[in-house]
Amino acid sequence: MTISGTQIATQRSTSVEALVPLLNDARPVLGVMNFNILDQLIEQLREAYPAEWIVHAVSVHSMGLPGVLEHFRARGLGAVTGSASQLDIAKHTGFMAHELAHSAAINTWSILRQLMETGLSLSVDNFAELNRIDELVEQTEHIQPYLGLCVTPQAPVDDENPAHTHRGIGLRDHHQEILQAYLDRPWLNQIHLNFATPPATLQDAAEHVAAIYRFAEDLEHAAGSQRIQRIQITGGLPVNFASDDVAPSMANHRFVLQATVPELFDGKYTIVTELTEALTAKAGMIMARVEYVKDLENKLIAVIHTDTPLPPDRGLRIEAYDDAGELKDTSELFYYDIAGPTGIIGHRLQLPELDEGDILAILDVGASAFGTDGTFSAPVYGIRADGLLTETSVLRHGDTVEDVVHAAGVYQPAKLLH
Repeated sequence: MTISGTQIATQRSTSVEALVPLLNDARPVLGVMNFNILDQLIEQLREAYPAEWIVHAVSVHSMGLPGVLEHFRARGLGAVTGSASQLDIAKHTGFMAHELAHSAAINTWSILRQLMETGLSLSVDNFAELNRIDELVEQTEHIQPYLGLCVTPQAPVDDENPAHTHRGIGLRDHHQEILQAYLDRPWLNQIHLNFATPPATLQDAAEHVAAIYRFAEDLEHAAGSQRIQRIQITGGLPVNFASDDVAPSMANHRFVLQATVPELFDGKYTIVTELTEALTAKAGMIMARVEYVKDLENKLIAVIHTDTPLPPDRGLRIEAYDDAGELKDTSELFYYDIAGPTGIIGHRLQLPELDEGDILAILDVGASAFGTDGTFSAPVYGIRADGLLTETSVLRHGDTVEDVVHAAGVYQPAKLLH
């Protein structure tokens, strides 16, 4: 199955038209997840990786909406968690222990004990944490089915870019120590690939996977038997944020990996993919009503009720609609800065002439705005291509003014006096 940029644009227009009536003074901004796009991308993933020994999962950190997570779970995908709260969200969504993989930068003793008792897949982030796991293994009757180290391959391509990660153990820096850790612990049977820098190309991603595969083979040679049973690959499929086109595709991802590491696909290892960004980015958008249009120092500024939900190094892609949900005429464009409540969120974006009450659609936010660490607090709706809304369309109700005040803390002036 292929999904074209034209299809995505058409489905987006249908969504905007259906949701515009919900925007008003009380609700000037809302989020949207398009389930048709999700389904089409899941189908692409299935077609690219049909083998039973290739397992797919989504990250609760990147996509924290239980309604969307349940959609993935019902279609056979697992979940990757990175904190106690994310683990609880996944459990409450319905994921069972065998469908979960936990990989966190930091865990307390109590969390590690809990994780060791649940039976889910667990990736250990560093040698200090591995020492704690050693103690817990001695106290545990049943070790999880999959337990291993989170490893950053430090592939040659990383030499050209500064590392953007604090996760995992460097393979090049600690190759012998990692090898010995597995040799000393027969119960370590998986390895989790962590990218030092998000790969810019599929070939970059494939180089990292190849380094992990070679280590698994080196370990088997040193141990005299296969020790690694499962390889978990987090990310590795870049997303096109310049247009609606889904490129590279899931099929492209499979082709480059197989061309670079053909042995990876002989079924010897269970492969776990986590391609949340590629699966969800195009399905998500934010709709915000233009409250003011003004000029300052010869700049046109459109002011909306939301700050950027995107990483600071990624530019905004925005479409403009009128107050009835019709796409505005783009034959004449102007440069606008887009501002949220706390400042400028987009500079010199080319948009048609904007008026108060117009709707701006911020695109490609499905893997950033609705994660567990996201600051987006408005309602979020799930929608289909037909534009139908039901009561179950509400994925999150959003924070009220009372919610924000309550979250600020407790006022106890009497205690301050004493």
